[in-house]
Amino acid sequence: MIVSRARGDVAVRTGGRSAHWQSLIRRGMLHSECEGVEYWDLPPGGVLEVRSDHGVEEAVLVLDGHLGLYEDGAETARAGAGDVLLVPHGIDGELRAGDRPTTAVTVRGLPAAVSARLPRRIPELPPAG
Repeated sequence: MIVSRARGDVAVRTGGRSAHWQSLIRRGMLHSECEGVEYWDLPPGGVLEVRSDHGVEEAVLVLDGHLGLYEDGAETARAGAGDVLLVPHGIDGELRAGDRPTTAVTVRGLPAAVSARLPRRIPELPPAG
């Protein structure tokens, strides 16, 4: 289910070029500690902000192109098509697209330190028979 769509106005720095974003699913639709799943089409050099106060960790699956994770201006990790880049909770930085368009899917979830303190959630199943 796609719940929202935007072009170029969702905390993406693109240098005037168009970016495409779709929210594929949000927390209220999931029975998990997942915050959301989003699809990104970024232009060359497009930047996604990573902030410690977001309170999540993130897995970024790069479908096409390259993304670099930058902290304090220095690249600390890089992922290409078919790679998953893990962004831990508590860092401030940027995800930067390389020199060509980049397509990625992000999955944001609560960090283990938070989810371990939550009550156990067990889906209710109807009685058999």
